[in-house]
Amino acid sequence: MKFSKPTKTALVSALMLGSGAIGMAKADCGFGFDDSCADDGSVQVGVWLCEDMDSCDCQPYVGCSNGWYREYYLDPNEPDNGVICDTLGGWRPDDEGYSGAYGDWINGAHVEVHPADYWKLGDYAGNVKAKIGMGDYCTGPQYWDVGLSAWDDDNDQPGDWWFDDAIQVKSIRPYVDFEQMWGSEPAPGVGVKMNVWPGRHMSSPYDQVPNIPNLPDGSSQKAEDQVWCLDGTGKDFPWGGAWWGGWGEHYPQVPAGSILFGLYDGGVAPRDGCDTSRSDYCSWVDQDNTCLGFRLYQNGNNIIPRSWDDDFVAETYIKMRDLCDDSYTACINTTDGSEDDEAGICTDNAFTMPDGTPFYNDQGHAQLWFTNYIVQVVPNCDWF
Repeated sequence: MKFSKPTKTALVSALMLGSGAIGMAKADCGFGFDDSCADDGSVQVGVWLCEDMDSCDCQPYVGCSNGWYREYYLDPNEPDNGVICDTLGGWRPDDEGYSGAYGDWINGAHVEVHPADYWKLGDYAGNVKAKIGMGDYCTGPQYWDVGLSAWDDDNDQPGDWWFDDAIQVKSIRPYVDFEQMWGSEPAPGVGVKMNVWPGRHMSSPYDQVPNIPNLPDGSSQKAEDQVWCLDGTGKDFPWGGAWWGGWGEHYPQVPAGSILFGLYDGGVAPRDGCDTSRSDYCSWVDQDNTCLGFRLYQNGNNIIPRSWDDDFVAETYIKMRDLCDDSYTACINTTDGSEDDEAGICTDNAFTMPDGTPFYNDQGHAQLWFTNYIVQVVPNCDWF
């Protein structure tokens, strides 16, 4: 399916904190002030998304007077801390964290580190970058394969980045470039990301917000993502890929109503950086005969399946042709959502049981419950 949710809005200059962003507001600090709002263990990063770079009025060390302002605090010492994919609050106005920025059309961005934090980055602000994503949860196409640097070396100032064409932005991945700063080596493979929601259609809340009742019994399960570097050829199938267990509030059980899959360029070594970019991978993979295969199992607490062909609950396969399509969003409802108010956002009836029939919950609920999964690249894929 093709999915493009129109959420065109006017630009605002108010502070908007995204999913994973940590607000540390204190008086007389931040851009335009001498002091950073960050503590000694973090750096303050500002990203301004501009519908028009001229009217955004961006100034070095001050920021922009217009545009969507997103603020982040990144750890320059520990790659596993403060890993952020800013989902811009999603598109539903009643969602926790809704900002209106998701889906806006922009033609540039300003990326900046507060000058008082440069020393934490080896005195080079360009060790911070931001990837501007056109897909949900930092999957899919980025404006460039490389992130937008917080420092423009050519002009010796914070990064003002003008785009040749306007793009519809859906996520931002701000990060410290440890590959550049430390010489960390990326892992072999292509990045693949999965995001699981407890309800259909990338359910509300879209962001990873905890403690919001969203299951039939009144309990809660926040959205969760997983990222891997997978061998893009599938040469180790059926023993390759990632084999993993459950998480969250109902561990080891996971209630899944919809699942998003995407090729992922948002990682950075040594945490989850992969050495093959989405664009490079899509340029050589046999897109019509290679799939991403995904199976869900009910195997109990931390009992990994013995093989791909163990008894499974449901499975799905996605052609690389679709994952390489910039206009395609691979979001799949685990149960039929064709009668829902938001029908059409995610694909229906693509999760099938071992006998090949579409999965259904015999209690009539939106959730498929699982404890373990295997995801891997499948060569010579003949599932279709």
